[in-house]
Amino acid sequence: VDRLKNLVKLKGGEYIALESMEKEYAKSIYVDGKNGGVMCYGDGDMDRPVAFVQANVKEIQRWAREQKGVECDDVEAMLRDPKVLKLVLSDLLNEGKKGGVGRNERLCAIHLISGRGSPDRAEANSPFTPENGYLTASNKLQRKGVIKGMGSVMDALKRKGIR
Repeated sequence: VDRLKNLVKLKGGEYIALESMEKEYAKSIYVDGKNGGVMCYGDGDMDRPVAFVQANVKEIQRWAREQKGVECDDVEAMLRDPKVLKLVLSDLLNEGKKGGVGRNERLCAIHLISGRGSPDRAEANSPFTPENGYLTASNKLQRKGVIKGMGSVMDALKRKGIR
């Protein structure tokens, strides 16, 4: 149950409720809610949903310092590291499972956003703000704005949602 505009039909005919997914996944310690949290995405060409995640860089760096082989000085490179992506995705899925996210609503891939870009321009590493069009004036997620601003990474992320 969700608002009609936030229900998306996937390739297999199942509907997913984006806002309820985002609410559950945003509980992860690795999500920065102040910079915008999580934006889940799916469409009729995809088998499984994906998400853009504003990363809690401090928590991820804390984890990376404890690991061997994960560089944590270059934030952008750290957020692209497969070990980091696996860690965050696993934690998101655990939070979703605790919150009762359906089987077809489980994420298959994520893109981590550092939030260190310009808050005034729509860039791939910007926080979600009303000034760059990622949020409305009342701080609600502007999906079309995020999809447009994240165009450089959207295609690759979308391909991960297709089996």
